[in-house]
Amino acid sequence: MPLAALGDWHVYYEEHGDGDPVLLVNGLGADHLAWGLQTEAFRERHRVIVFDNPGVGQTTGPAGPYTTELFADVAAGLLRHLGVERAHVVGASLGGAIAQQLALRHPELVRTLSLHGTWGRADGHLTAIVRSWQTYARAVSLLELCRQCWLWVFTVWWYNDRPDDMARLERQVEEAPYPQTAAAFCDQAEACVTHDVLDRLGEVAVPTLLTVGDRDMLTPAHHTYAIRDRIPHARVRVWQKMGHAPFWEIPEEFNRVQLEFMEEQ
Repeated sequence: MPLAALGDWHVYYEEHGDGDPVLLVNGLGADHLAWGLQTEAFRERHRVIVFDNPGVGQTTGPAGPYTTELFADVAAGLLRHLGVERAHVVGASLGGAIAQQLALRHPELVRTLSLHGTWGRADGHLTAIVRSWQTYARAVSLLELCRQCWLWVFTVWWYNDRPDDMARLERQVEEAPYPQTAAAFCDQAEACVTHDVLDRLGEVAVPTLLTVGDRDMLTPAHHTYAIRDRIPHARVRVWQKMGHAPFWEIPEEFNRVQLEFMEEQ
């Protein structure tokens, strides 16, 4: 079992493939397996590094509440532990917020920055959603919590046209060997609502890709455009008829766009 001892943390990670390093950063409640469709595609050309953030999966350490600053420092510690000088950093949702902090706090480690369906500052709408999830987490099972969250993540077409994929996702939650506790979910969720680096994003100098689904109800496109306004050199891609999880719903298109961006740099 690959565990990196980083101060108070023992961080679970995996490496796949060879080539330029790519760090994939998970979102709220997700462990390294959330990037499975990208890991398999990217490993053919890149050294793919996936890991479990504090509060989820097999990573162990102090209880929260957590912050995106802490998450970014743990990710930076992992890169240094692995001898990575610079990596393509890819984050989705909360993972995108963590990636922003990584680029700001440890810019020497970041070769390119890719931010998918994320925010630079939590607004009232996002905060209200996350607070409702925290209340729900304390009252129901993990599967019921996931079902509630997924309503904000997946498109109507996922629910209507891909019931087998949804059933498979539910089985993965039920059979997870390292299920997230309600307390750990709530501790991670605090990082969502306290994240605020919008006014600092002008410091980001590396090539940057921003994407968002045009039907994303959780992090609507105004969050992406607010980031773009601070990082004017950033490239923006709007996924059509897509919600918060293009890396799951349209993985072939998502992977193509992500690979093309990294390999252009």
